[in-house]
Amino acid sequence: MKHFLFFFLLSLPGHAQIPNLSGDWSGTTQTLSGTYQVFDHIQQKGLTLSGYGKIVNVQKTDSSAYQFEGYIKGDDIQITLTKFIYKSPLACLSKIKLKYRIDDQGDYLFGKWGGNLVFGGCLPGIGGKVELMKEQPVSTAVSIAVSQEIIEKADLTGQALADRLNQANYYALFIGIEDYTSAGVSVLNQPVADGMKLLDVLQQQYTFNPEHSIFLKNPDRTSIIESFEALSKVVTSKDQVLIFYAGHGVWDQELEQGYWLPVDASLESRANWLSNSTIRDYLRGIQSRHTLLITDACFSGGILKERAVFANSKAMLELYNLPSRKAITSGTLTAVPDNSVFIKYLIKNLLSNTQPMLSASELFNDFKIAVINNSPSGQVPQLGVIGQCGDEGGEFIFLNMKK
Repeated sequence: MKHFLFFFLLSLPGHAQIPNLSGDWSGTTQTLSGTYQVFDHIQQKGLTLSGYGKIVNVQKTDSSAYQFEGYIKGDDIQITLTKFIYKSPLACLSKIKLKYRIDDQGDYLFGKWGGNLVFGGCLPGIGGKVELMKEQPVSTAVSIAVSQEIIEKADLTGQALADRLNQANYYALFIGIEDYTSAGVSVLNQPVADGMKLLDVLQQQYTFNPEHSIFLKNPDRTSIIESFEALSKVVTSKDQVLIFYAGHGVWDQELEQGYWLPVDASLESRANWLSNSTIRDYLRGIQSRHTLLITDACFSGGILKERAVFANSKAMLELYNLPSRKAITSGTLTAVPDNSVFIKYLIKNLLSNTQPMLSASELFNDFKIAVINNSPSGQVPQLGVIGQCGDEGGEFIFLNMKK
């Protein structure tokens, strides 16, 4: 879905005095993908202009936001985008020529946009109509769309989202199982140590409070379920939950069902196995804003409804606003080694992160290739939605305390 942001050129014939452009403007523009709503906020100081804006399709499934600067020269007003605040993958910068009109109904800008062949990456020969009206007074719709929702001044540096994240609790449930008690289930060496390293990074560098963290070392099935139930009683809709599992995993090809193996699991009976469907049921009962499941186990990809990587094309505040239930797994429906390359590069990228906020998909994209290139078994990590748990397309966001 392609849409276009604007390099503005406003023609104001016959006006000796430049009108006051400060304020919010809203309207529509036509693109190759259809009609988009436009919300721009212009700040005018003398002959200089600055501001920010957003365009969003009518279905509210695709949007981009941007900053701009400009100046007034004679009867022309020229505004140039300086950077994206965020953008859809196919978004480009363009230019637009508008005329100004004022009547008893208000102030208007109208005209056509076209591709900027010098700067912006738009395809040649494209264009469409643009119609904007100045909001007098500032409307709730513009304030929400431009200022409050994603790009209020403070949020240009991420502060609005950081403030909201600081009001949320980050809960962690870590499960590491290695000392299996049943004959036929091999003992592992790394799950507990890997989990402790990861949890230590989250508590030292990110906003995971030890008071809200549980580490289950070699738990049985009952202990895991009781921990899920405990989370469901304390987590609220503003909170974020990270669940980590390292241990044995089993995939039943006939039933098309994956299982975690608690410490007392036996290969002779499934009585103590924990199925993916049961895990989904408990995750559905945890009423968090976002739940992220990280699993380092054989056949861990079986819990995913889909395995596509999610493009980082939305503002983080928009991603935060939508609930999410996603999983990062160490592999697909294959075996993975006990000495985990997956955990090594997951921790490495969390430690080296210099951003104040890091989404789960950004984290995944940063370390996925390193795992593939350094895994002796051709291990391919996965990121996807946990189906039927309430995911609405949002994103778990790590808040870096050291930035």
